[in-house]
Amino acid sequence: MIRVLVLLIPLFLFGNECIKCHPNKMDQCKKSNHFTLKNSINITRKIWGIKNSDVTLQTLPQSKLNIQNPKDLVDDFLRRKCLKCHLTSKAVNKTNNLCLACHNTHKNKDDAKKAIPTQAKCLKCHNNNFIGTDYLGLFPHDFDKSYRSPITKDGKYPPRPYGIDFHHLNADIHYELGMSCIDCHKNNKSKKWEETISCKSCHNNLSKKNHKNYHNKLSCNACHSAWSISSYELNVLRDDTPNYQQWSRLKVQEDKYLEKFLTKALKSEQSIRPVMPDWVDDKLEDGIWYSGYRFRRWENFFLINSDDRKIKIAQPRFQYRISYKNKDGKMILDDIYKQNGSKIEAFLPKEPHTITKQSKSCQMCHENKIMFDKNLIYKDMLKGKVLKGSPLTKEQLDKMQSNRYKLERAKSLF
Repeated sequence: MIRVLVLLIPLFLFGNECIKCHPNKMDQCKKSNHFTLKNSINITRKIWGIKNSDVTLQTLPQSKLNIQNPKDLVDDFLRRKCLKCHLTSKAVNKTNNLCLACHNTHKNKDDAKKAIPTQAKCLKCHNNNFIGTDYLGLFPHDFDKSYRSPITKDGKYPPRPYGIDFHHLNADIHYELGMSCIDCHKNNKSKKWEETISCKSCHNNLSKKNHKNYHNKLSCNACHSAWSISSYELNVLRDDTPNYQQWSRLKVQEDKYLEKFLTKALKSEQSIRPVMPDWVDDKLEDGIWYSGYRFRRWENFFLINSDDRKIKIAQPRFQYRISYKNKDGKMILDDIYKQNGSKIEAFLPKEPHTITKQSKSCQMCHENKIMFDKNLIYKDMLKGKVLKGSPLTKEQLDKMQSNRYKLERAKSLF
């Protein structure tokens, strides 16, 4: 209980000068997922084996010392590998004002427009494997040194915003037209933190020619996203030993602290103690968390039903293979990827921010081998629990390959 109170005290201290003019905003903020991180925390804890998880950033337990299975390790993983981005984290907010993590200061009402969150503020957290930098057309590289971008004419590597190497793909059409995040993700004057918006909020005169009624359950993104980030099987290892040489080709793991630490450790003639920050308490703790995906693709996608009764692209966001080596060099967990006979993985509905005016071709969905080819390589990686939705039913899959589809497809070719 004491620990929870300590974490809640900043609610009354941070942003106190802002509350004078915006008294209801702090209450909105405290209930928002930006503040609690409740969704990602509880999904991860559930996947790693904790039943009925219902905690927030402010009530997240301390890391356990006795590690026997993944659920004993998940809170340490969250605190030190995942939760760097939150409103009170010094990694994104170096002030003592909660509001300034997203907003800028302003002196009076006439100057208030300067406080509106900029796109740069949003992308400080919304980068990497999540929605955000894809809006700019940026797709993160695989981690090995061989995937580094080609050097420039001056013999140097290109800049790496957010410590990440990116492929440069098509940007979202809304970005190319000059729109920023808050043009759609608006705060409003009601009790809710953010307005509920959809494509039809602006695009209310859609052509009937290309939007047939049998596609009315498809989300707009399912057809109009140019590409989607799919990162498969996140291998994570917590290593409490100073075993750094094996990571010489994997210094860039989208973690600025780890990259700086490995660079120093690999050059040092003395053994450096393996430590990493707890981003919730801002304290260094023993052990280093390393990570790497099995592979990343933008061309592989498949569809699932979402809870809002729309068909959306599936994102393999929670696929894990978990390992842990203690300070004595003993492997306590060695590549654990199943619990109780089920893989530690889940798919979620996703709405990529890579919109283009041109829609996908019919065959990209109706002849998608991932959904229909029973002999597809890696098929086991494309199956798992669907959270906040459900897999397509046999009836839906049959309709996608029905004679009606073949007839409509034939019409479009002539």
